[in-house]
Amino acid sequence: MKILFDLLHPAHFHLFKNAIAELRQGGHHVEIIARQKDCLPQLLDSTGWSYTLIPRRGTAGLPTLALETLRAARLAAWKGLRHKIDIMAGTSVSIGPAARLCGARACIFEEDDAAVIPLMVRFGYPFAHYIITPQWLTGENHGRKHLTYPGFHELAYLHPRRFQPDPDIRRELGVQENQRYFLMRLVALKAHHDIGQKGLSPDQARQILRVLAEHGRVFISAESDLAEDLKPYRLPIPPHRILDALAFADLLVSDSQTMSVEAAMLGTPSIRCNTFVGRLSVLNVLDRHYELTAGFLPSDFDKLLTLLNEWLRTPDLKAQWQIRRRRMLDECIDLTDWMLVLFEDLAAGKDRRGPRQETAQ
Repeated sequence: MKILFDLLHPAHFHLFKNAIAELRQGGHHVEIIARQKDCLPQLLDSTGWSYTLIPRRGTAGLPTLALETLRAARLAAWKGLRHKIDIMAGTSVSIGPAARLCGARACIFEEDDAAVIPLMVRFGYPFAHYIITPQWLTGENHGRKHLTYPGFHELAYLHPRRFQPDPDIRRELGVQENQRYFLMRLVALKAHHDIGQKGLSPDQARQILRVLAEHGRVFISAESDLAEDLKPYRLPIPPHRILDALAFADLLVSDSQTMSVEAAMLGTPSIRCNTFVGRLSVLNVLDRHYELTAGFLPSDFDKLLTLLNEWLRTPDLKAQWQIRRRRMLDECIDLTDWMLVLFEDLAAGKDRRGPRQETAQ
């Protein structure tokens, strides 16, 4: 099997890393192209895998992202032709057209609702051979090529079969065994689907920091540079260790969708604040069905602070979350296993499309 992965974001490294490792161990040919996004290059460097980086040129915005997408599509098509790639996998607009040009099959893995990723739906989905989403995306029907599974992207790398957190992380953070610590995650919101969206303001982040600091140590992970008064709180570990830190944290407060889902997969209580709240089916399921996270719009910040203080005063909060996590895990799959079976079927020439159905308008 010859397969190419297109990675846009650190979360996509994690999504595919176990599949890539198993494919490589099985003697399959794997090509990786990656964008210069946050700590993605450092994560790839930590594996020792070869990859081709597409440097970001220009300032953030749609023109820059469009040019980057075209460059990625050209690179993917070139690699597809040169290496006779069978399958292209990723979460990008690029791989659909590239796969069509070189005779590969494109598998787009997406967890966001179509309503919040209009550019992907318009320019990515029509070219994909398979659109793969969690089953929670209610009301979506992309025809026979739409495959769904019971689970979450993050279970490709945070299922207990795939990840056991390292308790040495406390020592690396300088946190005592019984000392409470909390994480804050601040994102840049610069992806194409983030344009016009808002997360935590600097003033809101400082208010949260003050509340958390009264109860334990606070560490901040941020995509952008931190203000001078926040720099002493920067998380002092390499990017590939952040999931260990999240697993043992008492609580996460964030404006990141991805890290909020990761916290839920690990049984760490989390509160997020951004303008996506209420619009994403995956997080709605985690909010309402599994009760593993909570979200607030920036305009409801006072309600966020009320819940945060309530959770901080709850002595067995994390134990409650572990029970809820167990229920979630019992109803979901190890996505890496599911993914590898899909790739094997496609490489063998099998058609995994579902029965004919009407495509949602």
